[in-house]
Amino acid sequence: MFEISRDRLVNTFVDLVKIPSPSWQENEVIRYIETFMKKRHIPVEKYPCGDSYNLLVRMKGSNHGTPVLFSCHMDTVTPCENVKPVVTDKKITSDGSTILGSDDKGAVAGFLEAIDVMLETSMSCGPVEFLFSCAEEIGLYGIKGFDLSTVKSRYAYIFDSDGTVGNIILQAPFHSTLELNIRGKAAHAGMEPEKGVSAIRILADILNNIPHGRIDNETTVNAGVISGGRATNIVAENSYCKLEVRSLNQDKLVTIENEIQTISKKKAEEAGGKVKIQRKLEYSGFSLEKDDGIIQMAIKSMSKVKIKPSFGISGGGSDTNVINAAGIKAVNLSSGMQKVHTTGEYIMIKDLERVAQLTLAIIDTAKDG
Repeated sequence: MFEISRDRLVNTFVDLVKIPSPSWQENEVIRYIETFMKKRHIPVEKYPCGDSYNLLVRMKGSNHGTPVLFSCHMDTVTPCENVKPVVTDKKITSDGSTILGSDDKGAVAGFLEAIDVMLETSMSCGPVEFLFSCAEEIGLYGIKGFDLSTVKSRYAYIFDSDGTVGNIILQAPFHSTLELNIRGKAAHAGMEPEKGVSAIRILADILNNIPHGRIDNETTVNAGVISGGRATNIVAENSYCKLEVRSLNQDKLVTIENEIQTISKKKAEEAGGKVKIQRKLEYSGFSLEKDDGIIQMAIKSMSKVKIKPSFGISGGGSDTNVINAAGIKAVNLSSGMQKVHTTGEYIMIKDLERVAQLTLAIIDTAKDG
């Protein structure tokens, strides 16, 4: 139904992944998108965020259909310098020394191709918005730093899930972080160690007793950063740990957090030390039903381009979490990326095409309200 240019799409994708864009360093990708839009006389709204920018593109459309937002992020994980895409008849990989960057430049390329097709065919559509965010990979900082009240759409489709295009993420977790700052007592480790209280030993005891790993099918805990001490001849006075808790169930999240805090305080007190705990909710979870309007619109759109829908639950977060929390109904869709965050990353060209086709199909479905 929607004729796209395979060669043009692949060339756009290759151009994008060759541009290194670690978080907060998306400027060259931003310039690429700005140049693309300028050539097509489409205005770009540029919003400062940290050391970078978020971009919002609005297309008024030719009727009064349901306004719809499409979103993806411009940054990638590392290593992303000197990406050398290897293009075959069916898929695109890196040369194995870097990531590829299909997370999330497959979506960027798909959106740009969809815009070209819209212009070339004078496609009838309602209002459409495209949001390109920065610094997603390091904590969703781009979308967190964007004023979502500027968005006019009430539905948002974020293409930022792995796997074959057609997968619809119905749930994603709440995510919090806990920082433990432990205070012991310094002493000379050789002359009078018994006068010291090792903050490192306290931390080890805490980590040995708190929940860790997969707690159940909804909840995980991971201690990811630890540090402490100054020298081997000093009983460590300070230690530090940053850990995360994720759960699809907010009550479970809070229960696990409370358990970790109780154990941490108890172990520190038993050893004669102290612990200061800082808790931060990184983002809220979301849960959608198959009969929700946004899901039904996605399913109807997939049928137009012969994509079979499937449904999944994610243990990771995305810009979708933040957009939902802002009161905009949002869903995360797969963008075709495979083995992401590894040097074995790849994307099937067929899935690149499907991102563009599905974007156009959703726009076509939304025009009827």
